[in-house]
Amino acid sequence: MSTISTIDYLTRLGLNKNEAKVFDALISLGPVGAFDIHKYSDVPRNKTYESLENLAKRGMIEVQPGRPSLYRAIRPRLVVDTLIEDYEKAGKQVLTLLESRHEEAPVGERGEGAVSAWVVRGEQSVKKRLAELIYSAKNDIFAIGGYPPKYLLSAKSALKAATQRGIKARAVCMIRPIGVITDDTPDRSIIEYRTIKAIPTLRKKIQPHDEKIISGIRGTSAFGGVVIIDEETAFDIVDEGKDPKGVTGILMKVPGVPLIQKATIERILALYTRKIES
Repeated sequence: MSTISTIDYLTRLGLNKNEAKVFDALISLGPVGAFDIHKYSDVPRNKTYESLENLAKRGMIEVQPGRPSLYRAIRPRLVVDTLIEDYEKAGKQVLTLLESRHEEAPVGERGEGAVSAWVVRGEQSVKKRLAELIYSAKNDIFAIGGYPPKYLLSAKSALKAATQRGIKARAVCMIRPIGVITDDTPDRSIIEYRTIKAIPTLRKKIQPHDEKIISGIRGTSAFGGVVIIDEETAFDIVDEGKDPKGVTGILMKVPGVPLIQKATIERILALYTRKIES
């Protein structure tokens, strides 16, 4: 029998598990009767007949009436093309319905009240949410992340689009003082590379209340980052650098806080960091 991945992919495209097993059996066996399909696929006999009927109605198999009736699958490419087309149609339909319901929902039910905090989990989900937030910006984007600039680079198309719309955007990549930056560091036109000033210099100038903030920026230079949209929404990315599934994005909207957070980070950057020139 074919590997389970074949069944899994067919179910992802819209077949139920029994239908996927029956179709997979027909691909492997060629024209056969229902009993042979039942034995090969381990699908219960009554479910085998039900699945064959469903597949026939969808035009995925052909039937030769008789005693017993014989069944055969049409070409896999035609079946997969049809499944993909149906999947895309279903996706567009459900998107339209969900968007309509989302717009009709009261503001409080959508979590967009005066104070809100939401968590996004998984590296890919965090990157998608980051790009979405940047695309939604209306006036101002401030972003700071570590080196290599994994999250800033993942959103570079969104950042470029924002600047083309006339939105003020600043993306800063922090590099540890002992870090190495190569001559081919990507997208210098989009990303500003900075590092903490020499420690002896800092010890002479540093203000006591700034120490914790500088420590936080040093942490950012290792993993994660912070993105502030329109000085109203903050997206903190926590990445321990171990498991992509463990990456967390914390979306916060607290009146006044993102503005203060941005102003504080920019002050620290100006006082205690230096730009790395190309």
